[in-house]
Amino acid sequence: MIMVKIQDIAKATGYSTTTVSKALNNYTDISDKAKNKIIMIAKELGYIPNVHARGLVMKRSFTVGVILDELLGLGLNHPFFSGLIEAFRAAIEERGYSMILISNHIGNTGIGSYLDHCQQQNVDGVFILCTDHNSESIQQLIYSDIPIVLFDIPNKETHSVVSNHFEGAYQATKYLIDLGHHKIAHIYGNAFTYAGSERKQGFEKALLDANIALNEDYLVSGGYFDFKYGKRAMEELLKLEDRPSAVFAAGDIMALGAMQSCYEHEVRIPDDISIIGFDNIKLLDWITPSLTTIAQDTLQLGRECCNVLIDSIEEKKDVAMHKVVATYIVERKSCAPYHQV
Repeated sequence: MIMVKIQDIAKATGYSTTTVSKALNNYTDISDKAKNKIIMIAKELGYIPNVHARGLVMKRSFTVGVILDELLGLGLNHPFFSGLIEAFRAAIEERGYSMILISNHIGNTGIGSYLDHCQQQNVDGVFILCTDHNSESIQQLIYSDIPIVLFDIPNKETHSVVSNHFEGAYQATKYLIDLGHHKIAHIYGNAFTYAGSERKQGFEKALLDANIALNEDYLVSGGYFDFKYGKRAMEELLKLEDRPSAVFAAGDIMALGAMQSCYEHEVRIPDDISIIGFDNIKLLDWITPSLTTIAQDTLQLGRECCNVLIDSIEEKKDVAMHKVVATYIVERKSCAPYHQV
């Protein structure tokens, strides 16, 4: 295999080796036309960048850390976070970086805090997905010199990217209202999380705007977006003398638990009760009935998290950037127009 060098790309494009080097290292002081041509020819020639050499020249590792710290303890088995991290990985690789995972069980390794781990790995920046950004270990990172982006936790101290949970929840509830449902229950996620709080508020605002009174009996906790608590919440709703005709579960995993409860109690979906979820995790097409849900756009979220973080690294942006990504509804088979049971 012949190793393609910068000199080969310079000869093929007609540009100097300095210009080629700047294009491959994403410098901003050359034209987009030159940069695009150089990158295209480099790919055609099969150029493989020497990341180690590039790091020595630019005093960067071209590696970013990812911290996943969620309360269910599923880690990369979590169906939503795994999709988001994969989208983030693809986006950062397009920008010439690689990714390493920073374990949320580092206390047993002797490495120390998240900050210690990131410093030892010499990462250029960190993408944080966590449930408690107020923990001491996360706060150390927020106030360190390492560029970070927080997912789904708006924080004035640092960069963040969030989904529009309020609008998504509003849309989910209005969808049920438009189907003729007025007795709508909400299985809510942990209200101490940003997502749980925003989704609950969006549900309540949709009822208010439709002049539908909020029935406190129809508000049931699903724990931390958990299957077993979603199942338990639905069992509470099914015991009510005046059952709801529709349920908005603030997370697909909770919705699946609710559907399991309906199955066990021989309650038909959507004939007896309609259910809508939130997140659009991958397996929803494979269940019966398939679940209507509000989708978080993992591809766009991953790209936004990547761009905010890499821009912060390369342009040394000190002013906190905050991005909000829209949600959208995915209609499947778990909701139907209201009819008297």
